[in-house]
Amino acid sequence: MDIEFKQFLENFQADVSSLVYTEGEGAVFEDKFTEYCLETLEMAGETEGPVTRSYFYPGDLGKDWKINGYALRDVYKNELNKTYYETLDLFITGYQQDYNYTITKDVFNRGLNQLKRFINGALKGQIDYLEPSNDIAELVKLIYRQSSQFDRINVYYLINGTSYQSADKIIIKGFENLGVYVHVWDIQRFFRLASSTTDREAIEINVVDFLPEGAHGIQCLKVPDINELYECYLAILPGSLLSKMYAEYSSKLLESNVRAFLGQNGKYNAGIRETIKKKPHMFLPYNNGLSATANHVETKFIGSSLFITRLNDFQIVNGGQTTASLYHTEKLNKDVDLSQIFVQMKLTVIKDIIDKNIEVPNIANFANSQNKISALDLSSNNPYFVKIEELSRRKYVTTPNNSNQQILWFFERVNGQYRELSNRLKGNPLKIFKEKNPLGNKYNKADVTKLISLWDQEPHLASLGPVKNWPLFSKKISVLVAKNKLPGDNFYKRLIANAIMNRCIDKLYGRKNIDAIGDTNVKAAIVAYTVSYFHYLTQNRLDLWKIYDDQKIEKDLEKIFKDVLIFVHHHMTKSAAGTLFSEYAKRESSWTLLKSQNFNLDKLLVGKFLITPEEAVSRDGESENVEVENEIFTVSKISSLGAKFWDGLKVHIAATKELKELEFEVWDLLKKIRERKNLDHNALKLGKKVLDMIEADTLNVDDIRSLSALPDEDSIDIKGVYDKMSLLKKDEWNKIIALSEQSHIFDYLEISNLKSVQRAILTKDKIKEASLLKANDSLIKLKRFNIKY
Repeated sequence: MDIEFKQFLENFQADVSSLVYTEGEGAVFEDKFTEYCLETLEMAGETEGPVTRSYFYPGDLGKDWKINGYALRDVYKNELNKTYYETLDLFITGYQQDYNYTITKDVFNRGLNQLKRFINGALKGQIDYLEPSNDIAELVKLIYRQSSQFDRINVYYLINGTSYQSADKIIIKGFENLGVYVHVWDIQRFFRLASSTTDREAIEINVVDFLPEGAHGIQCLKVPDINELYECYLAILPGSLLSKMYAEYSSKLLESNVRAFLGQNGKYNAGIRETIKKKPHMFLPYNNGLSATANHVETKFIGSSLFITRLNDFQIVNGGQTTASLYHTEKLNKDVDLSQIFVQMKLTVIKDIIDKNIEVPNIANFANSQNKISALDLSSNNPYFVKIEELSRRKYVTTPNNSNQQILWFFERVNGQYRELSNRLKGNPLKIFKEKNPLGNKYNKADVTKLISLWDQEPHLASLGPVKNWPLFSKKISVLVAKNKLPGDNFYKRLIANAIMNRCIDKLYGRKNIDAIGDTNVKAAIVAYTVSYFHYLTQNRLDLWKIYDDQKIEKDLEKIFKDVLIFVHHHMTKSAAGTLFSEYAKRESSWTLLKSQNFNLDKLLVGKFLITPEEAVSRDGESENVEVENEIFTVSKISSLGAKFWDGLKVHIAATKELKELEFEVWDLLKKIRERKNLDHNALKLGKKVLDMIEADTLNVDDIRSLSALPDEDSIDIKGVYDKMSLLKKDEWNKIIALSEQSHIFDYLEISNLKSVQRAILTKDKIKEASLLKANDSLIKLKRFNIKY
C-alpha cells in the first residue's frame, strides 16, 4: 500500500471515529462516515447544504429502498415568480467496518437499486406510508410536487472501500428526459481529492458528447505562444453546446466565477432572454461572450482547421449568466431554437497550478465588465483569515481541568494544514505538537463563518451551510478588510467562546437513541438557533471573555441554556410542521418568528453571567497591542527548535558553501539559546530567515538535528510561559508580589525582575525572554505557598 494513501486512510478512519466518539453512545459509524463525506464534498463544491438522513425501508424483496442523505440546491425563479430547485443530490452509503475491502458487483448494484427505488417512488408519489413527523416524508412530498421541474438528480454513492464498479446514469421509467447522474465516491477517489492542490475535483469534458453527431469538436484559433505562463484559444461556441453542458454540470461550470447566476428576473438576464427569443441571429454581436479557463486542452487538426476535443477543469469565469440564461430560456420556451445562437469564447490554459490559483481570480475580475465587483480575492490568503491563523498560533489557553496545561485552538486556514504539519514531525516533537494542538480544538473557515453568523444573530444564514453562506459572509469581511479592521484579541476571544458555547448546547441536546430531547436529525439547526436566540435575549452581553478564560460553561449557565434550548426546539418543530425542516431553518422568516416569541428569561439568574452595556461597547472597540506578542511568538519559535537543531545547523552550514557566511551568526545564536540569553536584532534576523527556509521545505528539521551530537532536550516554550503569566489577574499578581516580599524567598534582584515582568505583562509592554524565563522560575518556587500558576 502506498505510504501516502496509508497515512490518508488512517487519518480518514480516525476522523470518522472521532465523530462517533464525540456523538457518544448511540452513534452509528455509517451515519458518521456519511456526515464526514458530505462535509468533504460540500467543501469541494460537489454539493451545497447536504443533510445526513439515513432511512431504510424494509419492504418485500425488490421493494426495499434506502437513502443516507440529500441536498436541494440551485434555487431558481421562473417567469411566474415561482421558486423551485434545479438540482436534487441524493446520497447512498456502502459502509463496512473494515475499510480495506473491494465492493462486489452484487453489493454495488443492490445499493444503487435501493436508491433507484426511492427516486422512482418519490417522483411518482408512491411513497405515502411514512410517518408525517419523519423528515424524509417531507422530502418525498417535495420531490413529488416538483418532479417535472428538476433539471437533474445527482446520485452520490459513498463507499468506504474500493470500487471498480461504475454507472453513468439511471433511467426512471416515465421520466426518461430527467438526467439522473451517478457519481461513485470510494475511498480512493476521496484520496485523490485530498491530494489535489485545488481542493476540488476537476470536470473532464469530452466536447463531442455535447455536439451534433459527426462534429469533430470546437473549431478554434490558437494564439501564438508568447508567454510560458499560459496558452490561449479563441472560439465561437454554439448556444446549444453551452445549454447542454449547463444541463449536466450546472453551477459546477461556474466555480471560479466571482458572481453567482442572478436569476432570469435581472435586467441583464431579461435582455439575454429577449435576444434569444426575438433576435437569435444578433446574439453574437450583442453579447460580450465568455472568458473561461482550463487546466488542459486536447486538440486535433482536421485538414488545416484546429478543433478542441477535450477540456480538463473547464471553468467559466465570466459569462455564467449567459450560459445559464441559454439553458433556462430553452427549457421554458419549447419553441426557442438555439441553432442560430453563437457565443464567442476566450479560453486561457494556465500551465502551472500555483499560478492558476493566483491568476484565475484576476481573469474573473478584469474580464468582468457588466457589474462592478470587488478585486479582493476571498480565498484562504484573505488577510482576514491570515490574521485569525496568526492569533490561533499564539493565543494559549488553559485546559478546564488542569491550569498548568496550556493548549491552542488550531485554525486550519488551508484544508489539511493540521495533518500536513503533524506529518512533518516525529517522536517527541509530534507528541508536543498534539498536546498543544488537540485535534478536538481544530476548526476551519466554515466554522468561523458559522460562529460569526450566530453571534451576529443570523442562524438562518448559518443553516444555509458554509458554501451558500460564504458569499454573504464574504461581503462582511471585504468591508472590514477594506477598512483595515482585522481580527484582534477581543474578536478571537469572542470566536472561541462562541465555539465553546455552541459545543455545550450541542451536548445538552443529547445523543441519538440515548438522551436526546428530540430528533437528532434537526439538532444542528436547533442548536444554531438557540445560540443566536440567547444572544438576542441578552443583547449580546454574555461575558464571553470569562468563558474564554475558563474554557468551559458554568453549571448554572448550562441550566439556562437547556431551558432556552427546549423552548427553541418546541417552537421550531411545531412551526415547521408540514414542511421540510432543513429548508424551514434557512428562512429569515423562521428567525423573525422565533424572535417574536415571549420567552421568560430569568434576569436575576442570568444577570451574573452578563456584562454591562457599557462594557460591551468598550470591549467591542478595544484594540490589542500585537507587536509584543508577535515578537515573543517569533522568539519562541526560534528557541523551540532547540539547541540540538542549532548545533546541527552549525555542522550543515560548515559544509554548505552558499550558507558559509552565516556560520558565526549561528554559533552566536546557539550560545544564546544554551545560556538562555536574550536574542538580539541579528539573532532574530537569522532566526526568521531559518524559519522561512523550514517553511519553504529547503531545510528539514529532523535531518538537521541528526547532524548534532548533543543529547535531546525539551525546549522551553517561551510563548507558552508568556500566555500562562498573562492569565494571572491583577489581584493575583499583587498577592504574588506581597508573598515574595514577606517570605524573603527571593533576593532584591529576583523580586525586581518579577515586578518588572508583572508590569510589562499587565500593560502589554515589550519584555525580554530571559526576564520572562527567570520570572517563570520564581513563580514555580511559590507553588508550595498554594499559588495557582
